[in-house]
Amino acid sequence: MANRIRVPWVQWRRFRVTGVVREQDTGRPLAGLRVQAFDEDLRNDDFLGECSTDADGRFKILFRDADFMDLVESRPDLYLLVKSADEDVILDTSFEVRQNASEDEYYELTVPRQRISSAN
Repeated sequence: MANRIRVPWVQWRRFRVTGVVREQDTGRPLAGLRVQAFDEDLRNDDFLGECSTDADGRFKILFRDADFMDLVESRPDLYLLVKSADEDVILDTSFEVRQNASEDEYYELTVPRQRISSAN
């Protein structure tokens, strides 16, 4: 990990993405899936963080504005990928990007049963 210079007068804004992942037909929470958050950009999307869903299908990803901010962007254009244990993408929200997302975003994600079973 690279050493970073601490600048005491800079206060980074903190962002949080939380939510739950469930099976679409039954509403059953889906544990052990990996959720990744991205900021959509014109050239290269910024990776913001990732975590695994818990036993209740819940997840929480924390990041700072320094992880995505540039000259024209002060809020992320947020989307998520949900991956199986085998790294297969089973849900992609990039077609529903949350433009200029707030500092606290909540998602209720549902995955069709066939996507879950085909990933295993």
